[in-house]
Amino acid sequence: MLKISVSIFILAVACVPEIGYADWKFGGHAKYQYSVTDYRADDLSAALGANPARDQDLDMRLKLDGGAGPWDASVHYEFLAVHGDSERVRRSAAALGVAGAGTGLPDDRRRLFDLTDTVIDRDRTAAVQRLDRFVVGYREGGRSVRFGRQALSWGNGLVFQPLDFINPFAPTAIDKEYKTGEDMLYTQIAFPSATDLQAIVVPRRDLATHDIEGSESTYAVKFRSRAGGADLDLLGARHFDENLVGFGLARSIGGAVWRLDGLYVDVNRTRSDAWSIVTNLDYSWIWGGRNYYGYVEYFRNGLGESDRARYTTPNPALAARIARGELFTLGRDYAALGARVELHPLFNAVGGVIWNLNDGSAFLQIRGIYDWRQNVQLSGGVNIGFGDRGDEFSGIPVAGTGAFIAPGRSIFFRAGFYF
Repeated sequence: MLKISVSIFILAVACVPEIGYADWKFGGHAKYQYSVTDYRADDLSAALGANPARDQDLDMRLKLDGGAGPWDASVHYEFLAVHGDSERVRRSAAALGVAGAGTGLPDDRRRLFDLTDTVIDRDRTAAVQRLDRFVVGYREGGRSVRFGRQALSWGNGLVFQPLDFINPFAPTAIDKEYKTGEDMLYTQIAFPSATDLQAIVVPRRDLATHDIEGSESTYAVKFRSRAGGADLDLLGARHFDENLVGFGLARSIGGAVWRLDGLYVDVNRTRSDAWSIVTNLDYSWIWGGRNYYGYVEYFRNGLGESDRARYTTPNPALAARIARGELFTLGRDYAALGARVELHPLFNAVGGVIWNLNDGSAFLQIRGIYDWRQNVQLSGGVNIGFGDRGDEFSGIPVAGTGAFIAPGRSIFFRAGFYF
């Protein structure tokens, strides 16, 4: 797919002069990250020879977005690469059969279209190039339809997203600028009084047969309306082989915004307690001539484990979602706090902490963001996990090894160039 993906993007760019420049925009970015992570001696990464682990990440994206009349389209080409000690550890861990020991780079094994090509995959380096957006849309009046690789975000969570079950961001993700695209058919019908109906079909392939299977796909409908000063969402879906029913609510309270999402999962009729709930409150204010923003959030994962002894063998429904990248935590109850302060018009300090309320462990992330130039952004920070051995953020034991999987303590530096 290497030549096909590149050729599609080049062809799209070449066609722009024929259509007209006015309705099309070309841009992109190049991002680089360098990180150093320190592990304890009995962490799996240290046992496999990476302590401290030094890693580099590269993210390059070329974008062509625009349209003519009621038609619009987007084609985004991206090149992603990881290099360093953690990549070597992941390969060693995969050889040992440790679950989830992949590169972290996207692939199209489940997606309808194969638009990803592996450029390199050996030793300390992995890289792919792919089309992350490849979608065409049509809009007329209050109706619109889009087909192809695109991004979709549902729900009101700030850190945790139970209603955003189509490729959500990880709660600890540093860069949340672009979600990885999914191949889908999306349609929306807008009604009077700020009401709309959205529907999606996300066809997926079976990993073993590579055939498109209904039991691997997603079919969902979401109704959104505004009444009494509040936004209300109602959702129904068939996701893989399970039925989902959800709701969302958001409204202003004073100068703050309060949100509540709930999702019920019918896990093959094997669990009765499958409600996941997230609620949060965020607020912006000015103090001492500086801009501030803060939030607090509670998340209950109905499929999570309340006993840390179950972390090594989580229930199948939870394990499946973690493997698919829909959930990223093992526990049942979490609290998250975060804040941002504008220390200078060009510099912001951001901090956030996630607590596992069942085992008491926590994950802290602090970073600074500096807009050095109009099109250059620099940032850096630290990630630190706290807790006792056996807790989620301090080290989950690897069965039969005496080692632990832990996030370690890391520092990172990022540079982004936009054009």
